[in-house]
Amino acid sequence: MRLILATILILTCTPTFAEIDYTLVNPPVEVRAIWINAAAIPKTEKDIRKLVQTYHRANLNVLLPEVICRGYSVYPSMLLARDPRFAGAIDPLPIMIKEAHKLGMEVHPWVWVFRAGYTKDRGGILTAHPDWIELSKYGEDLSANGGLWISPTIPAARDFLANLFCEIVQKYDVDGLHLDYIRYEVQSPVPYGYSPCSRETFKKMNGIDPVDIDRLSQDQYSWNRFRERQINTFVQRISAQLRNIKPGLMISAAVGSDIKTARLNLMQNWANWVDNKWVDFLTPMSYTANDSVFTTLVSNQRALVGTKTILAPGIGLHMQKNATDQTVRQIAISRKEQALGQTLFASAYYGDAQELALQKGPYAEPSALPFRDPLNLSKRLTECASTFKIINPDQAAYLNTLAASLSQYANYKCTPSQYITPTQPPLKIPDHVIPLPLAQITQASGQINIDGSLDEPAWANAARVQLAYDNLAEPAGVCTTALLTYDDKNLYVAFEASEAQMDKLKATVDKRDGPTFYDDSVEVFVDPTMKRREYYHLSTNTLGTRFDQKVLSPAWNGEWSTATRRGSDKWTTEIAIPFAALSAPTPKSGTQWAINLTRNRPIGAMQYFTWAIPYGSFHSPDRFGVIEFK
Repeated sequence: MRLILATILILTCTPTFAEIDYTLVNPPVEVRAIWINAAAIPKTEKDIRKLVQTYHRANLNVLLPEVICRGYSVYPSMLLARDPRFAGAIDPLPIMIKEAHKLGMEVHPWVWVFRAGYTKDRGGILTAHPDWIELSKYGEDLSANGGLWISPTIPAARDFLANLFCEIVQKYDVDGLHLDYIRYEVQSPVPYGYSPCSRETFKKMNGIDPVDIDRLSQDQYSWNRFRERQINTFVQRISAQLRNIKPGLMISAAVGSDIKTARLNLMQNWANWVDNKWVDFLTPMSYTANDSVFTTLVSNQRALVGTKTILAPGIGLHMQKNATDQTVRQIAISRKEQALGQTLFASAYYGDAQELALQKGPYAEPSALPFRDPLNLSKRLTECASTFKIINPDQAAYLNTLAASLSQYANYKCTPSQYITPTQPPLKIPDHVIPLPLAQITQASGQINIDGSLDEPAWANAARVQLAYDNLAEPAGVCTTALLTYDDKNLYVAFEASEAQMDKLKATVDKRDGPTFYDDSVEVFVDPTMKRREYYHLSTNTLGTRFDQKVLSPAWNGEWSTATRRGSDKWTTEIAIPFAALSAPTPKSGTQWAINLTRNRPIGAMQYFTWAIPYGSFHSPDRFGVIEFK
């Protein structure tokens, strides 16, 4: 009754359904979780209790402390070396669990699964078992993202990880286990999953070594299915094994925010985990500073899983433009999309301002956990809704919707079902692969001023290429021409972008390294080495805002210049890229570089136009075109 009355007090102050202020709605049933980075876990009993109390004041109800990370354990383990940051420290888990339970909160330890090290430290697992390491297609262990990974195919490695997670559940009175990095390394720009064990096993099953597979051939389906199965079967095993040890244990996972991208780029088919009831709730990592993008992500997630699981989308505090306001807005968006919770990333970015904003707004009242006794909680929501039937029918409708969702979730969880096989990987294998383009570019005949205007004589002799297709090889519906030339110091690239709806141009990003590619924008991907593994990525919008990174690391900032001008039916962009910024000498005649030139058009559904067709993500160096300097 306390929860019902609390909700009534909050909801009676809110407007009707069409105008509900979801920042003030306090559902009495909701996941309110926070990821607690290992570095944020205190080293003393007093401070651990204080941390838990801090989160309780904001009515958070699930703590996800990072206890297996970088290939070490934060707690004293019989199986794994302890994290050097906690050498000699007390065991934080019993204290955190006891304090949380006293306050009515749950603790679900957060564990890294297949990622086990990084650039400067191989971690305890891979130091002890170097033969368990995952490799790229080119035999590299360190990924482009600076990570070291365990191969999910190796039986001994799977056994070790399963035993490690069992140790946590057997040793501590935990309420759940939260799986992170339960996937392969990102497949772009360099494909991963080619350990000797994986290659040998796949070859025995399919008669081909995966390093020999053309990703645009039919064999790619089998290779994707093979790697997906390594992840799926491990989730299935962990779920069954841990629930057998402790019935009622909740299994959750941090997953890619978009299922198609997760399957193609991470080999992570979390929709199939939901279908087979291997997870009790999901925290898709929907991190973005763009509320519109967040809305789309959560809406798509909700549509995909329906009421088969609890959805608690991850909100990236680390990406928020105005921390407290946007956090509150995204909590409201998740509620509007009828998710039954949120998960905040992470403790390192949570402070007094966030606590106050939650206390005064969306978490002003406590909330029960929807995965505990969902049928009775559904009835409680219905009772709450009935109090609004006359005074505010729209509020009643909202609460009844949540009640129905929770009831359906409860029924689905307790209904016996057969194993559901995964759907076909969402690959698009073309019947005909359009060859990679080649353009010869000559030296500029005069000086070029980067002002957005292409009126210098030097542009008249520049190579001209068309961005004639989208990223999946469909004809581009809008004309975009790119021009290329060079001198002793710079590569020059210009774009002429036809646009019949100039009044609808999107230009919102105005800070360096902001996501310009969500605006009307152009991008240059360039690999001066022609190795097609490392490359530079430059993007600019019509405001002239610059984004740049080396491979996938935005920490790299190059010295390059750009300018844009708008016309009545087109906009033009000029870019000058110093060879020195790319750590490349002035090209000699005959030198070849791998490059791609692209345009993003967000009018209506986002459109992606390109010179060289990647058949997927632009971050596909194997599908860059070629320029030859003359």
